[in-house]
Amino acid sequence: MKYNLLLFLFIGSILAQDEVVMLSHKVGTEIDVHENLFYRIFPKERQFINAQIIQLSKNKFEIRIINSINDGKVKENKRYINLKEFATLQNHVNGQPIFTEEKKIAMYEGMDYLKGEKIINDIPKPQYVKIKYTGNRKLNGTLTKVEDKILFIQTPTTLETVDLSEIEEISYRMTIEDFTYLKPYLFGISGLIGLGMAQIYNSQRSTIYNEYGIARTDLNRYTQLYGIVIGLIFSSELFDAVSTFLTPSETFILSKETYDAQL
Repeated sequence: MKYNLLLFLFIGSILAQDEVVMLSHKVGTEIDVHENLFYRIFPKERQFINAQIIQLSKNKFEIRIINSINDGKVKENKRYINLKEFATLQNHVNGQPIFTEEKKIAMYEGMDYLKGEKIINDIPKPQYVKIKYTGNRKLNGTLTKVEDKILFIQTPTTLETVDLSEIEEISYRMTIEDFTYLKPYLFGISGLIGLGMAQIYNSQRSTIYNEYGIARTDLNRYTQLYGIVIGLIFSSELFDAVSTFLTPSETFILSKETYDAQL
């Protein structure tokens, strides 16, 4: 009988040590990835899946955090806190609004870093981009392709590569706005530029005379016409360049640290 009682007390003590406690009624006994993002309970955890808090004694708690690692595997990390630290976490959560489906949708709309790969793959290519990446470095150029999460950026002098995991911010134009009303003006400007270049050419060219000693002014007219035609040929490129320049770019934050710093 004595041994049975001791065994009962031993088992009871083990069960008491493994008791899962509820941090708050707003998150329950298991904190999932969405609740952790919303309440920012463990903001420094990477690849967070879920967490539970186990009460080991009156003044000691064990936090068990499940994180995702490579190839779909998971890893359990443990840390320990005291009653004061537990109360601080509890007050942190209780002091915030209830996590509703509407708040979940609004939260994910601003977290571009959670869908960084999709954002990069959806960029129309080639596309002029501005990138800020690890080490406060910046890179401007034309995004030509993306392979295995590596971005290929063509600059005026070299072809640069940047790993998606290093990108903090990226800016690009999602669409080119319609500036059709500017076409007549740009066509006129490009024609005048062509005419102006032809005039410069004529002024620097020696005067040509015919067999009767009369200056060939018709050649000047031909050069002017030729310049206007050349200018109009390049008017479409001018229109595309102006449309691109006038269209505002969108900036997406692809780093959790950068996102956190702006909160």
